[in-house]
Amino acid sequence: MKWTLAVVIAIGVTSLCHADDVRRDFATQRKAALYEEDQATPNGFQFIASAVWRTERVASAPGEQPDVVVRAEIEIPEQKVQVRMALQRNHDKVLPASHTVEIVFTLPPDFRHGGIASVPGLLMKVGETTRGVPLKGASVKVTSNFFLIGLSSIDADLQRNVQLLKEWSWLDIPIVYGDGKRAILSVEKAPLTEEALAVLEPRHERQ
Repeated sequence: MKWTLAVVIAIGVTSLCHADDVRRDFATQRKAALYEEDQATPNGFQFIASAVWRTERVASAPGEQPDVVVRAEIEIPEQKVQVRMALQRNHDKVLPASHTVEIVFTLPPDFRHGGIASVPGLLMKVGETTRGVPLKGASVKVTSNFFLIGLSSIDADLQRNVQLLKEWSWLDIPIVYGDGKRAILSVEKAPLTEEALAVLEPRHERQ
């Protein structure tokens, strides 16, 4: 996927939320945990977190019909870190993706790892401690601590991605810090309401 030229347009589609065109549908809290690697500790470090999931209907531009966005707001209190994630259908024909996922980190000024260097992708898994399976797609760093993941629009990849998102209960966000160390943010998925399921429906199939 050639992301560099399309990313600015994609940001315009996914990031601009018009206050008058937002409708919030539900909110539910789920478990989450941050696992950091450490050479001195074989099992690394675990930090307890929580995630609040909600759906919204958001117009991507004035005059556009609102579409469903699934959001997760993740809090990691001990690290003083917040992570915001938003999943929605891709509305931009220039971007070769079925869906986009925005991931934005809010870090404290004294964050000991020096920022977030990359988020290589997203993984789905059956349970909190099971091994994750990557979703097919590509990830780019948009600005400091802001990442955009596009899920593949190839039919076979799309079907597989949607099946994993629907059926598996946890997701992993792999993280590479500015100092080169790695971590995984594991988040329990909220039950899929009718609104949440709607965002997984490919846009071209909607009437």
